[in-house]
Amino acid sequence: MNQPISKRRRPAPPEVGSSSIIPDEVLLLNILVRLPVKSLVRFKSVCKAWCATIASAHFARLHLELARATSPSSMVVVPRKYQSEPRKVASQFVHIYRFQPAVQSKVAKLIMMSKPRPEWGIPRFTIPLHCDGLVLIPSMTGHIFVCNPATKEFVELPPGTRNVSLDQRVAFGFDPSSGTYKVARHFLRSYHEGQIRTDYDVGYEVLTLGDGVKKLEWKATIDPPYPNQCQDSYLLARILLLECGPVRG
Repeated sequence: MNQPISKRRRPAPPEVGSSSIIPDEVLLLNILVRLPVKSLVRFKSVCKAWCATIASAHFARLHLELARATSPSSMVVVPRKYQSEPRKVASQFVHIYRFQPAVQSKVAKLIMMSKPRPEWGIPRFTIPLHCDGLVLIPSMTGHIFVCNPATKEFVELPPGTRNVSLDQRVAFGFDPSSGTYKVARHFLRSYHEGQIRTDYDVGYEVLTLGDGVKKLEWKATIDPPYPNQCQDSYLLARILLLECGPVRG
């Protein structure tokens, strides 16, 4: 008699996210952390564990440190006025990102002035500041944004103390002691123009950004004891930019 042939059962594949496939530390330190940001944004939807890992401050710091060691420097180019056909900018030494919000977007309306000088847009005396892939954008409308060009996300900071000047004077940097980012703001409470000199009532305040910060708020600092004059200079990656006015003979 013919004996029935027994079928071999294939072992069921392990579930996604199981430690039997790839240990979490290997996945974090050797695979995900080496991927570009665009890929990481897509992989956040794989599962809750991946989303939490990629969104964590620890992972962001590891990804940033590896990018610094293996990637060329980057530069952010922001037009001073809206251009329907922006010029193409290219370089073999640095990566260049162009910030060009759509005219009808909410962000563009808050950044670009409608009156009286629509061509001003970003303040003439302030270059948008760049730190660890984040861009701080102050505007002459009084709004300040933090932008991540890689994820195309914008965060509007809360309004600070009223500034009687249109010029937004801000600084942006990382505080390694706390693992947070600091936005420092200089503003004028008032000023009086005399025949010989102009008297200013100047104030400073700081806002903290980062993981664990429960509320975004400006905190006042001690006022400067002496008058000061600012000379704008900006360090983007490894390139130092100085903003200078026209030289008149």
